[in-house]
Amino acid sequence: MHLYVDTADRHAAEALLATGVFTGLTTNPTILQRASRGVADIPDIYRWATAAGAREVFFQAWGQDTPTLVERGRALRGLGDEVVVKLVATRAGTAACTQLVAEGIPTLLTAVYNPGQALVAAAAGATYIAPYLRRLTAEGRDGPADVLAMHQVLAATASRTKVLLASIPDVPSMVTLARQGVDCFTMAPIVAEQLFTDELTAEAAATFEDAVRETSR
Repeated sequence: MHLYVDTADRHAAEALLATGVFTGLTTNPTILQRASRGVADIPDIYRWATAAGAREVFFQAWGQDTPTLVERGRALRGLGDEVVVKLVATRAGTAACTQLVAEGIPTLLTAVYNPGQALVAAAAGATYIAPYLRRLTAEGRDGPADVLAMHQVLAATASRTKVLLASIPDVPSMVTLARQGVDCFTMAPIVAEQLFTDELTAEAAATFEDAVRETSR
């Protein structure tokens, strides 16, 4: 099982990485923008994320043609061995993925919305694909079924490419797909915090602490 925090907010990311539960950090240009950061801040984000214990840090190459994406992917990987290069699953992005994979650079094809794209990603040798569950559902598709189909395609063909589920609305959505074998999830901090929140657990913790106080008098 690999869990990731989908944010460029340092405070939120560091608090969650400190639990030791999360493998690393995922970002894209939109996530950087939400945190009032930009691509110029990527080296700084890499430094504090790895210092906080991230073993994989995902940064997205930007550009509209394959040579530009390859060049920027190489530059991102040049930051350190923990970097995984994200590329949008367009024709140009997939071609760039193939070239970067040939150079031994781990990659993720993002914005994957149908099982056929999983086939392409596997052929390109991508390390991960990232389907967006919330977006799939919002478009009227059966998001969990589509994601499961991607996972099954990859598993049935013995591909090394793995589904890294993104845009997750809640913990039950993760549980549903984890029961079917999906084992990589990246989530916003607000969803990540739900993993540690249960009323009965909180009640039990309070009861135990009360018992300690009562027996320590």
